[in-house]
Amino acid sequence: MVRLSVKLKFLAGLAHRTAEMNGVTQFPQVREMLGQLAAETGMVDALVAAMEAKGAQVGPYFIPDRHTLYSAQVLTQQLYAHIINTLRELAGGGMIMLPSSVADFDNPEIAALIGKTQQSPKANSHDRVKFYKLAWDAVGSEFGSRHQQYEMFYAGATFVTKGHSYRTYDWSGADRLVQTMLDSYDLNGISIASKAA
Repeated sequence: MVRLSVKLKFLAGLAHRTAEMNGVTQFPQVREMLGQLAAETGMVDALVAAMEAKGAQVGPYFIPDRHTLYSAQVLTQQLYAHIINTLRELAGGGMIMLPSSVADFDNPEIAALIGKTQQSPKANSHDRVKFYKLAWDAVGSEFGSRHQQYEMFYAGATFVTKGHSYRTYDWSGADRLVQTMLDSYDLNGISIASKAA
């Protein structure tokens, strides 16, 4: 989860830079997307902190809180694909409408076309192409696709991680809350405490 937390921060940086590169950071719908991404990245950071805060010393080892760890695994297996999709939406065709090779810059005629078609409000054509090549590596290349598959399955199939979450959750504590409420109502659904008042 520490590894993933850093990775998500990098992807959030890519997302924000994409919006800047396209000159759309002031659009409310773009800020909404970036705000959602920031909240999701913050959630993973919070889960990492909670694992440590709720952890315990077992002999010479410190063990993070198991249920918080399994919660993070379940949620992030679903979250990673969503974050990658957010990056794709923000970039639009920017990641695929690129020169086919760095050698294209060596041809003066093609380089002139690249200079006209690949600039943005925030970057010259060289920096824009360089940035979108990096974004493509993270999102759509063979390397990026492998990472998406990895994040979905490194801790096991979803039924495995969800099974761990089920097994380690405090079901008795949740049941006590339900029973406390049931004990405070009669058959008519009227609170016993309010009847006594």
